[in-house]
Amino acid sequence: MRNHFTNFVLNHHEFSKSAKLFSSIIIIFTVINTISILPDIYGIYSKYGFVNADTNKVFISSEKITLNYLTDIIEKLGINYQYSFISVMIIYMASLIMILFNYWQLFFSVLALVLHTIFLNSTYLLSYGADFMINFLLYVNIFFCLKQYLSEEVYNRIFSFTVRTMQIQLCVIYFFGGFGKSLGYDWYTGDAIWLSLNHYINEDLFNSIIDYIPKYIYQIFSLGILFLELLYPFLIYNKKTTKATLTLIILMHIAISLIIGLHTFALAMILFNLIAFYPKGMINLERKIQEKLIMT
Repeated sequence: MRNHFTNFVLNHHEFSKSAKLFSSIIIIFTVINTISILPDIYGIYSKYGFVNADTNKVFISSEKITLNYLTDIIEKLGINYQYSFISVMIIYMASLIMILFNYWQLFFSVLALVLHTIFLNSTYLLSYGADFMINFLLYVNIFFCLKQYLSEEVYNRIFSFTVRTMQIQLCVIYFFGGFGKSLGYDWYTGDAIWLSLNHYINEDLFNSIIDYIPKYIYQIFSLGILFLELLYPFLIYNKKTTKATLTLIILMHIAISLIIGLHTFALAMILFNLIAFYPKGMINLERKIQEKLIMT
């Protein structure tokens, strides 16, 4: 039993040579996400933002470091708050860029994770699943960046541990997501899907198609999502159902993006799944892109 567990955790290093690719994917996604919120970044994270700093303190433990702690230190140097805030953001973005360019990768990976965690602490009421997924991916990125500092044998074990950690995290997320849905009745009746469509898609479009969709269609999709999430840990590790499960999960997140508009969350979960359970596909895609670039 012990040997099986050890082999499962430490001997899954087939794609360890592509650790740099996975790290780059995580960092590029994080950079794009940060750039996408730049117009609102002051309103989201500053103490003069959408959520008052005192209100945020009610939900965050006093032991956790927030952005105000860092800006207060910089302000003591004679720099006003706005420039102190900008300085922290520049350090964060610079850290991500340094990781991409393979410069002091480990140091800047830790720094990026610490700063992103501080951002989460500073905007608890505005943070949602995508922010926490990015935070976890930045944590995983630290292990991907260890490759250049360790021997191949040691790193292979760390890479395996990292990928297995991602896989187990996904199993926990989906299983308890499905378990939470199973406690109510909306996911059994199909009302959950109907409500999602009713709340998030264009009213005129919804009204034009509502009469043509039988209620059992909502129920089929609703039950399908419920059982897909509940059974994810079992289906994803069965070689016969791995690809089908991965495909359905990706389609589910694409639907979440298109219908609800949670684009960042959907893309984060898709990348999370692909790195954890289909790294070969991402490696092949990179090769095809490189071949096309060479040909052009």
